[in-house]
Amino acid sequence: MVQVIFFTASTFAQQVNLPIHWHHQNSSQGYYGVNTIQAYNYLKNQNISLKPIVVAVIDGDLDTNHEDLKDNLWINQRSVKRKDTAVHGWNFLGTADNKLISKVGTEAFREYKRLRPKYENTQLSDWKKKKDIAEFNYFLQVKKDAKIQGYLNFFPIIKLTYEAFRLTDSTIKAQGLDEQCLSIKELANLKSTDSVTQEYIEAAKRSSFRYAETTKWTDLYAHQVEEFKTAQKRIKSLDDQSNPRFDIGDNIKSLRDKNYGNPILIDSNSFHGTFVGGLIAANRKNEIGINGVADNAKLMGLRAVPDGDEFDKDIALAIRFAVDNGANIINMSFGKYYSPNSEWVTDALAYAMKKNVIIVQAAGNDNRNLDTINCYPIRPSKIKDKYNSYLRIGASTSDGKKAKFSNFGSGTVDFFAPGENVTSTATFNNYKTANGTSFAAPIVSGVAALIWGAYPELKAYQVVEILKKSAAKNNVMALTPYAVTAGIVDAYQALLIAKEYDQK
Repeated sequence: MVQVIFFTASTFAQQVNLPIHWHHQNSSQGYYGVNTIQAYNYLKNQNISLKPIVVAVIDGDLDTNHEDLKDNLWINQRSVKRKDTAVHGWNFLGTADNKLISKVGTEAFREYKRLRPKYENTQLSDWKKKKDIAEFNYFLQVKKDAKIQGYLNFFPIIKLTYEAFRLTDSTIKAQGLDEQCLSIKELANLKSTDSVTQEYIEAAKRSSFRYAETTKWTDLYAHQVEEFKTAQKRIKSLDDQSNPRFDIGDNIKSLRDKNYGNPILIDSNSFHGTFVGGLIAANRKNEIGINGVADNAKLMGLRAVPDGDEFDKDIALAIRFAVDNGANIINMSFGKYYSPNSEWVTDALAYAMKKNVIIVQAAGNDNRNLDTINCYPIRPSKIKDKYNSYLRIGASTSDGKKAKFSNFGSGTVDFFAPGENVTSTATFNNYKTANGTSFAAPIVSGVAALIWGAYPELKAYQVVEILKKSAAKNNVMALTPYAVTAGIVDAYQALLIAKEYDQK
């Protein structure tokens, strides 16, 4: 998409003067957090012990060896009995020989490439059937959103620039100059007796102004060659229907072909899922790192979100895996604006909701109104109230405002949670600070796990109702235009409301 991965990563020391646990506090303490500190005091005073709640994290990674997560992981007892390695979840983006699939491109680009052979270099009047006309218009839209035309327009400039540098390099060699020592500043004195070659040299000089004068010609030329080769590969890829995801070897067009992947959840190129997991369930008792929201949450890792847009098949099967293996809550910190097989995912969501599972989804990071545009996955349109356990969450700031990047929608975003300058776990025992609705969602998942653990007899839809009501009690005027409930989820208020539900 979009992606719902929107980082400004840093270490603790680089935070913007916010305590690492500000999102646990409340407005009376100076920060518009979710009030978990008061919630835990309430649980202690009421002598309420928390039942374990399994939270599935569908994401790009989960570091199961992290010092702050390793004690709070879901354990697949069937895997333990089989003595295999699929103990804490499953990787839908892996090959049978344990390789990881990471970069896959956006869905808009993938859709453009799929339709390019049929519709490129045609116009609307070429198509007569309604289906073809609709698909042609769709093709134009994905081409626009993938920014293909701009790239195609710019490629001739890249090629001319490369030719200018290539001729300049040939001239330098022909004149016996030391290209290892020649700097950009000294390039100003380079002349050729051939007028055409001189024009190219002057073009290369103009293109060099963005580099430091001390940059050596060999380094500059090598950079230009690499830039041109990369552009060539991208142009060539427009007609290449392959994708790294296809290396897995399954039938990408069939949900029935589901025996694929591997058990490896850690991806050294990503910390997004590990960050999400820490906000939910980082160890609150070990006095290191950070505190998760839910002391009782058990994390199930499902790797299905690559660098680029996720594939509908992987998400649909990850949701069903979570449900069939006992997940109570599914956190989905991802999304995209094109979804060729969206019905697969929507059906899986309906399956989860009917199985008494809570779905918590990030709203996205493009400052867009989701009342006017679909951002996938989307909640099932026809679902009975007793199964309505879906939430879409926007990101709020420490002073109770909508984060500038957060998507919103007075009819489509349910409420808000902290999502700016929050600190959590990163891969390999690290900790980082980041922004995104990706991180507001797991805070809500954590609150949901906390409430459900305290009152396990509640149904999924009731927990969701309670969270909505808690946000209404924690109303914030600055959020009024942006969500169904203009407030921030409140763990303490949710516990009080849940007690009333439990006594009915």
